[in-house]
Amino acid sequence: MSLYRLTFSSLLAVAAGLAHAETPAAELPTSLPVITDDCGGAGCADRRGWTAAQVQAILDGANSNANAQANVNSSSTGENAHSQGLSMSADGTQVVYLDFNNSSPVFSAVVFGGQLLQFPSYEYSQAERDEIQRRIEADYAGFDIEFTQTPPASGVFSTLNFECEQDVCIDFGNGILFGRAQSIDIGNQIRDDSAFVDANLWQVLAQLDPSGNFLSNISGVPLENGDVAATLSTAVVNQASNTGAHELGHNLGLRHHDSFGSPGNGIPTTGVPSPLAFFPVFDGPIAGDEAVLHTMASGASVGLGLSGSTSSDRFFSERSVIKLVAGERSRLVSETSVTGENKKVHLRRVVAPNTILEGDNADGRLDIREALIRGEISQSGEVDAYRFDAKAGDVVSAEFNGFDVPVGNPVIGAITLFLENADGSSTLVAQNFQNFEGFDALLIDAELPENGTYRMEVSAPNLLSFGYDENGQPTLFPLDETGNGQFRTGDYNLSIYKVEGKPGQGVSSVPGA
Repeated sequence: MSLYRLTFSSLLAVAAGLAHAETPAAELPTSLPVITDDCGGAGCADRRGWTAAQVQAILDGANSNANAQANVNSSSTGENAHSQGLSMSADGTQVVYLDFNNSSPVFSAVVFGGQLLQFPSYEYSQAERDEIQRRIEADYAGFDIEFTQTPPASGVFSTLNFECEQDVCIDFGNGILFGRAQSIDIGNQIRDDSAFVDANLWQVLAQLDPSGNFLSNISGVPLENGDVAATLSTAVVNQASNTGAHELGHNLGLRHHDSFGSPGNGIPTTGVPSPLAFFPVFDGPIAGDEAVLHTMASGASVGLGLSGSTSSDRFFSERSVIKLVAGERSRLVSETSVTGENKKVHLRRVVAPNTILEGDNADGRLDIREALIRGEISQSGEVDAYRFDAKAGDVVSAEFNGFDVPVGNPVIGAITLFLENADGSSTLVAQNFQNFEGFDALLIDAELPENGTYRMEVSAPNLLSFGYDENGQPTLFPLDETGNGQFRTGDYNLSIYKVEGKPGQGVSSVPGA
């Protein structure tokens, strides 16, 4: 790999040469690979194909983080303790600073033949900055989030940096990274986190092919009347807006699977993620093609390509709304209050704005019912059971957060849903041990077969899976036998929910925020 350090004028000459002399238009790639690991920790990582050593490294990292957090928590009191994630509740307006200032006039990109070139950093016009802010504000309208382009003089705030903060974000051979969030922060406990957004790809494409065709083909933005500058600006603004909302979403606790929708339709028909990406194999509905419209969609979650961020203005899904509301107006209940003889969980109404601009639930209001539970598995082999009443045809989903998104001592859990029969027996309805990303469990859109009482069980099995072999058998990793038994106990959040679209006027914002 060779490095060329170029001035702006010499860069244009080299770029023109690459496009016209060394790389004829017919040989320009028609697509570029996408990097989908865009958040801190294991929550955005595809566990399939990992080796046992890689799994162990992730477990070691989780153990180190847990020890570090325990040290912080032991010395934290009052407001500072709250900011470290000891509770989950609203904490005032979240301020987000949009930083469009470049720390360097140039950036590096790996282009044809593995050449590492330096390009001038994209300079956002004030009109572009204002439009990006307007669009992100529109995505988060109804939630208690305030955006500014001026660094706040005081107080805690989150930051979106509009430049690459990795060594290389653009690599034609290995993938394009549009941005990365600091973490998946359930409940928005960390109020001063950051993320970066990189939209420099489109400038690279325009300079490698000054005709604008390369830019238009990859971005999906039409090249009208040969106006390359206008096409470039449109691609940059569209992508920076979508990616900014997406990465901020991670820092507010959202994950890629929150793009799935509409609720009841399961995973997309794109084949991404494959049913084989789940453990056990996903056997629910496969009709969730609205997912590509949603802000948290990614290449890993729905097969979204680069143009998915440039050719449309995405919006938050119903599943994302549930978590955004919980970050502002949590109705978290303790395990002890809903378990035990004759106790049942109530899926309570979540009052939330309707963010759906297109699709099944675009008109009317969202009828969201959720039980959000904080629990603990205190010993290996423990099973926590949550019983609730439901009707035939109800579609129930559940998400376990305990490892990828730790809420205390990390635990790797599984969730299983049963119907309790009149004769005292139970019928398995649905189950999940591992999601397609990371190790937290996700039960998607289980249709309930009859009226009755259902039981959601949470456990921490000894075996976790990181994919399937060539014979379709799961590759299993034992925790106890590898010295990782501590991940069979710990703290978790369990969300059990269902969503329907209903006629009528919904609220414009989260009440009480």
